[in-house]
Amino acid sequence: MSDLEISPADELAALKSRADLLGVKYHPSISAEKLREKIAAAQAEQPQAQNQASTAAETGVVAETANQMRKRLKDEALRLVRIRLTCMNPAKREWDGEIFTVANSMIGSVKRFVPFNAEDGWHVEHILYEFLRDRQCPIYVNAKDSRGNTIRKHKMIKEFAIEILPALTSEELQELAARQAATRAID
Repeated sequence: MSDLEISPADELAALKSRADLLGVKYHPSISAEKLREKIAAAQAEQPQAQNQASTAAETGVVAETANQMRKRLKDEALRLVRIRLTCMNPAKREWDGEIFTVANSMIGSVKRFVPFNAEDGWHVEHILYEFLRDRQCPIYVNAKDSRGNTIRKHKMIKEFAIEILPALTSEELQELAARQAATRAID
């Protein structure tokens, strides 16, 4: 062996240390050739990751972690929206309101009574607002068939008309707090 040749054991040890630096996972009894391929693949991916990281740093965009994303989505879903809800379902014409429950794996369960036609509006969570916005109900209408006979057909309509109201001002919030405190004192 000349002074420039490296033994296979030394080469494998050098490749393993290089793989460890790059964070490449490998089996302890991997061959030098396969480890060389894994290192080359990792080095090919690394410049792309560095470019994305440097681009994000230059633009000021910071990648959020899974927990941060989960918290942000939960906060958005539980954000309160002030609405006035009008029921368009003829079967619920006499109802004063309804209890709604919405749940998912991220925020759990949100259960709220929402009155219909509340003059001052009502605060509901954004996820509940989205549920109400998409809800439909069937109505039955008279229609003519191909022979001219009158038949009953069902048609799906939006169950609720929702009016989004502006958020309460600080004076309105203080007035509401005073009314609620007075109501609690009476009870």
